Amino acid sequence: MENEVIDVNCTDVVTTPIADETLISLAEQAERRIDAMTKIKKVSLKLTNKHDWTDQGGKPYLQVSGAEKIARMFGISWKISEPVLENQEGGHFGFTYKGFFSLAGASIEVIGTRSSKDGFFKKYDWSEKDDNGNSIKTELPPSEIDRGDVKKAAYTNCIGSGITRILGLRNMTYEDLEEFAGITKDMIATVGYKKKGAAKDEIKSEGALTVTIGIADIRKQTGVNAKTKKPWAKFVVKGSDDQEYGTFSETTANIAKEAQGAGLQIEVTYKTGQFGNDIESIKKCEPTREAGQEG
Repeated sequence: MENEVIDVNCTDVVTTPIADETLISLAEQAERRIDAMTKIKKVSLKLTNKHDWTDQGGKPYLQVSGAEKIARMFGISWKISEPVLENQEGGHFGFTYKGFFSLAGASIEVIGTRSSKDGFFKKYDWSEKDDNGNSIKTELPPSEIDRGDVKKAAYTNCIGSGITRILGLRNMTYEDLEEFAGITKDMIATVGYKKKGAAKDEIKSEGALTVTIGIADIRKQTGVNAKTKKPWAKFVVKGSDDQEYGTFSETTANIAKEAQGAGLQIEVTYKTGQFGNDIESIKKCEPTREAGQEG
């Protein structure tokens, strides 16, 4: 069998080299962009304070309070769609917002969503007492979770994400915070996430915050439960950060009193609920021993 010759038309692909002048221009533009982004980061972080940040997983996270300050400075505008409600298994629910953010002619689309499954929204009842008279913490069903809280959280999640994304303020480091805003890790609250199956005593529930504070005042509030007609007593600790933290546990209150009497700070793990900051755990911060100190 004779070999068949097939003619194939080949088209040469020729890559035209970029002219030196163009390369130089691109490099100069890139450098100017880097300088501009650095200045944006510097100005943005200087607008915030320690209350605008939380520590999540060892990294600084900008809260919506700080994001809104930055948005006003740079004239960022946005439009948020109506929320979409999603019914989930077990009686849970979630809200989703879609936002469109604009800055200097550039626009991005961002989704913000939160679910009642998030441990941050859990509700508890403290009316039952154990044999020692301490309140027993009982988790309430999803039907007791305030839909408005979840809806608001989804909205703020959308706002915060949109502002930080359009400015490129993602993956901030503590080096950035300290250099541009003078904020260090030990100055901000920590959000603890309890992983399934992990037994970590210092993290009582997902979304809890931990702060180290001095004690300005401790007071006791009393009343009667409207449903059970049983008397209750709540202890309120006012911290050096001008925040108040409440507990129904006399044992917890006694730890705070002991720390106050000894002039020690306390480490408080808490969650913000319907009635303020609820203490989940507390411990005294013993003074550190200086090098060479005996005792």
